Amino acid sequence: MTTQSSKLGINTGILLEAGTNEAEILVFEVAGQTFGVNVAKVKEVLGISKVTSLPEGHPSIEGVVRIRQDVVTLINLTYFLYGNVEEAQAKDNDCLLLLEFNQRPLAFRVHRVHRIYRVSWKATRPLPNTMGMNAPITSVVLIDGKLVQILDFESIGSEVAGISEQQHLEDATITKIEAPDVPIVFAEDSRMISEMINDHLQEAGFSNVHSFIDGCAAWEYLENLAENQTCDTIRDHVGIIITDIEMPRMDGFSLAKHIRMHPVLGQLPILIFSSLVSKDNQKKGAQVGVDAQVSKPRYAELVATARQLLGMTQLLEV
Repeated sequence: MTTQSSKLGINTGILLEAGTNEAEILVFEVAGQTFGVNVAKVKEVLGISKVTSLPEGHPSIEGVVRIRQDVVTLINLTYFLYGNVEEAQAKDNDCLLLLEFNQRPLAFRVHRVHRIYRVSWKATRPLPNTMGMNAPITSVVLIDGKLVQILDFESIGSEVAGISEQQHLEDATITKIEAPDVPIVFAEDSRMISEMINDHLQEAGFSNVHSFIDGCAAWEYLENLAENQTCDTIRDHVGIIITDIEMPRMDGFSLAKHIRMHPVLGQLPILIFSSLVSKDNQKKGAQVGVDAQVSKPRYAELVATARQLLGMTQLLEV
């Protein structure tokens, strides 16, 4: 198996300054369509050698591949997106995207990898509702005259490979503490994960929850809310802010930076819930005043950390 990561200049250690609202997007092609993924999620881009097929499983799972000492599930992205068996057939120049979610690697077969682009999240737009609730796409952005769709790899991995199945079993231990007077604001661009966050918060006893599709929508809500409030009274309307990192229009670090610079909102607790939690992003979060970070899909830990930041009695061991 031949690595191509050096040719593409992929370096997941690249540190863009926190709060600049920028990201590096790896653009690739599947069935003639152009897609993108945040470079921070990509461990490597490789060639594909021998694939060992599996007897049963999701139809999009092509089999497993060996990457050095690891055996990794390979998902045929063409089949998952389009269900086209002919288009999904292996080609000699196909590439493998090696991604990692919650410390679990997953590989995706794609037809072609283009290059890395640095983009502003301001240039991205959420997926229109008219395109369907089930589309595994979080946003779209215009790059070099082409509309690039940013794929929701977390939801794809969850559906195909069950990356959050074990976590759901652990989440069954969440203890409910009624907290109707604790308003929670959260920003999350993945519809599937947004529903999961809301469900877990409701099950934990948080019934006053306001969700937003990206950081920009959350910021507009918070800014308007703060107009007639003080640092003390704002807590009657916002107890804690939970945010993803990677979102269209405004990312989580930029949202945190805006909040910390605001005279009324500046002291509110901020909790990041993202698949991009890492040592580098812990440093970035500290730069913009984030109080804590929890890796997806650890919903039980999300609830426990939110309770801790809110000063609530801690009844859950994570």
